[in-house]
Amino acid sequence: MNKESWQGWQYFLAIAQHGSLSSAAQQLKVSQPTLSRQLQALEQRLGHCLFNRSTQGLCLTEFGLSLLEECQSMQASAERLQRIAAGQQTSLQGSVRLAVNELLALYYLPKVLPAFMRAYPQLSLEVVVSNRASNLDKRDADVAIRMFEPRQLDLLCRKIYSLPLGFFASKAYLEQYGRPKDLAALFEHRVLGYDRDPQFEEGARQLGYEIKNHQFLFRCDFLPLQLELAKQGGGIVATHQTLAQQAGLEALVLDAKLPDLPIYLVCHRDVQYNKKIRVLMDFLADKLSDLFNGSGDQA
Repeated sequence: MNKESWQGWQYFLAIAQHGSLSSAAQQLKVSQPTLSRQLQALEQRLGHCLFNRSTQGLCLTEFGLSLLEECQSMQASAERLQRIAAGQQTSLQGSVRLAVNELLALYYLPKVLPAFMRAYPQLSLEVVVSNRASNLDKRDADVAIRMFEPRQLDLLCRKIYSLPLGFFASKAYLEQYGRPKDLAALFEHRVLGYDRDPQFEEGARQLGYEIKNHQFLFRCDFLPLQLELAKQGGGIVATHQTLAQQAGLEALVLDAKLPDLPIYLVCHRDVQYNKKIRVLMDFLADKLSDLFNGSGDQA
């Protein structure tokens, strides 16, 4: 299969996944007219329409649906070939990409990454900051730091710590509004919570509580803002015990204890022997473990 035809199938997959030319074009980083022309050319070569067009967007025809699974398999094979090729690299030249969430990126990584950059000045380090899990199959990142145990069999993970969590508030807030004694009383206070992210809802459900985001009197999915607001007396925040202590916040004693937050270093099995990825994994495992255990403040 030549490059042009494979590119056409990649375009087909993106449109099928997004249901619109505009969204697919944005993902593929091509113009919408270009994508439309490529789709028409593919349909002409096949002699069949792949999508039904409507004001609601694009949906697969019966013929397009019959090709989707095989096309997805082709895509998965191409991605695996890229990972395997990347996994054979023994050079410490080029770039390595790390995915991490907001709190770790802002409050922990700056304490350790300068040492990595000094140790490997020839490497270009790319950091993706997002609370969404990166797709390591598609190589959105080479290494990810995750706050949940990965379940995919083709991922290698290394647990490095469990962060204690709790509810915290500033002394000024507690003096003005008092201390809630249980979870029910907690929501009579200004709790700083999530907006669209379902993490808190899911975590509460696991503890046997039915709590919805709309119950929060302040909602924001950017966790550093929640922490900074709590420091200024803006309300009660659920966060890392370490960060709360550093911020001078006081812990609340409630009838429900939040479970510790596990921290895993993760990479795809296919790239585990890539030298750049191995040195980053080993460095982070060492330095972050020291930092979490209180011995790496000067990393």
